[in-house]
Amino acid sequence: MSGSAAHQTTDVDVDALLAAINEISESDIRHASSEEHPQRVSVDGRDWHSYKELADAFELDIRDFSVNEINR
Repeated sequence: MSGSAAHQTTDVDVDALLAAINEISESDIRHASSEEHPQRVSVDGRDWHSYKELADAFELDIRDFSVNEINR
């Protein structure tokens, strides 16, 4: 398949990411249910605006929590 024949996207397994952070931090994790900021997460009162930023803060590789899909 050529690059034009397939389009690959990467999505984050949010539940797995939050579960890993919960094990590390043992803190209160809140996922903002906001259409304006769908990736905003609060851990023990600190806010992160993206899943990548959150993973980086806890020294996790966001790619370990990715779900790859190929759209044809």
